[in-house]
Amino acid sequence: MTPPTRTTSFDARLVRGLIGTTVTTYDLVSDGASPESTSRTARCQNGPRSPQTVGKFLCHLDEDPKQIALMRVYQQIPITGTEDADHDTLARQAVPPGVCGELESYTLLQSGGCSAVPRFLGHAERIQGERDLLPGGYVRYLVWEKVPGEPLTEGFFWGLDDSAREDIRSKFRAVYK
Repeated sequence: MTPPTRTTSFDARLVRGLIGTTVTTYDLVSDGASPESTSRTARCQNGPRSPQTVGKFLCHLDEDPKQIALMRVYQQIPITGTEDADHDTLARQAVPPGVCGELESYTLLQSGGCSAVPRFLGHAERIQGERDLLPGGYVRYLVWEKVPGEPLTEGFFWGLDDSAREDIRSKFRAVYK
């Protein structure tokens, strides 16, 4: 029996080589049936900052496959239309990473003892090598524990009735205070 195939606009060149490799002490899970698969969550951002791709991956601790976590990978990518440019052109596009709001938030919440967010397990940054997608560009990894339940996405939240949304808001207010 062949594994299920997913149709996606995801460009595999943006995170090539990550599935099945070890990142720090976590292995990415290659199970395409996982709700946190690259085809569902990878997206490309082009804005005032340098272009980057962001993917969220289900992973597990290398020594303990039962310790499941989520990993978000931010990778600087070439400007649209220059993906196949020569090495020097690509290298000139590399810029240092800006402040990562997600990392700042996890650090602040964890240092403040907040128990309403998943436990932050760590982060790492590296500079892309000469043979990577954008030589000299950044790659940032964030890892946090996977908690039971479903993520409170914008689509899920706004699909709820008014009373359910208000209940969620009141719980956030209580934790925030």
